[in-house]
Amino acid sequence: MTLEALGTAAAVGTFLVIAATAIAALIQLRHLRISNQLQGLLAILSLPYEPILHESFQFVSHELEARMRDPAFRHELEKPQVDRKIHKEMQVCDYYERLGSIVKNGLIPEDLYFDNSTPEQYWKLLSQVIAIRRRVRGPVAYDNFEYLVARSRAYDRMHPNGNYPPAEPRIEIEDVWLAEDRPSTSSG
Repeated sequence: MTLEALGTAAAVGTFLVIAATAIAALIQLRHLRISNQLQGLLAILSLPYEPILHESFQFVSHELEARMRDPAFRHELEKPQVDRKIHKEMQVCDYYERLGSIVKNGLIPEDLYFDNSTPEQYWKLLSQVIAIRRRVRGPVAYDNFEYLVARSRAYDRMHPNGNYPPAEPRIEIEDVWLAEDRPSTSSG
């Protein structure tokens, strides 16, 4: 074997080792990215169960509509700084604002989030709060929350029947209570 052939073989061997190392590194990076995204999603999905935020979500779901009928309550929303102890709805707005930024910047893939949750119901409950806040801050107030809802609606249009894998067979469920819950309307 000539020196030239030996040098070529060594160069090819070095190239193969570097290529294998690069492929292994890419695989590790992919696994690390997926792991980070999963950790981020789990953290985001668990936040609404933290006591302060959970209480705020309960407030929005059960009390906000009645409170919004009070002009003094609405007027407080126009102040530059809103007391978040009184206006618990602001905690929920802030949560979705941060979440919208996370999704918008690709830190968590939107399809992963929207397959697990939807912000739409809270956007509807909070839309008048956001409208009042926009009187003060303009359209930038909660624009990441708005972005999140817009992307959620696009996701729902792409998956009108959910995101169940089409090739996966469905499991039949017998509705044993149907006859009792929906009695026959025939007279007779």
